[in-house]
Amino acid sequence: MALIVLSVNQSYNPGAELWIVPDFDHSKIATKLDWYNSFLAGKMTRKETKKMDSYLVEILEETELPDFKYETSNKDVILIPTKSKFPNRWTAFVPYNDDLANWCGKINKLYLDLKNPTLRIFLPTNLSLSEFTETWRSISSVEDLSIVLEN
Repeated sequence: MALIVLSVNQSYNPGAELWIVPDFDHSKIATKLDWYNSFLAGKMTRKETKKMDSYLVEILEETELPDFKYETSNKDVILIPTKSKFPNRWTAFVPYNDDLANWCGKINKLYLDLKNPTLRIFLPTNLSLSEFTETWRSISSVEDLSIVLEN
């Protein structure tokens, strides 16, 4: 596996199109990156889905149209175009939730959906490099990536 391990100080250097950052509860650097993005990720995680207006609900019932249920979750990935703020193309905030296999799976899916960009992953606080690489290898075939350790 061709890993490049970076310190937090080196993490802002160019070298990857897609940066993956854990949620705010599992990463100190997430707050710093969000500050440079005008707190966009923080706003998105606190956003609540509005309920449908009662007038619209009545119309749906009268016309027997199906009710629209917009299912959103604060567990979703937040992808922000950050080319004007950082030396990358996108920054993705991916919730960790203490499930490394699930987290790696979300990252791999996003990587494939974005057509294989170069990748930099900011590991959650207190997650070891060996634990991450073992899980990552079992889920993804991506070998060229940079890893940022917060510890």
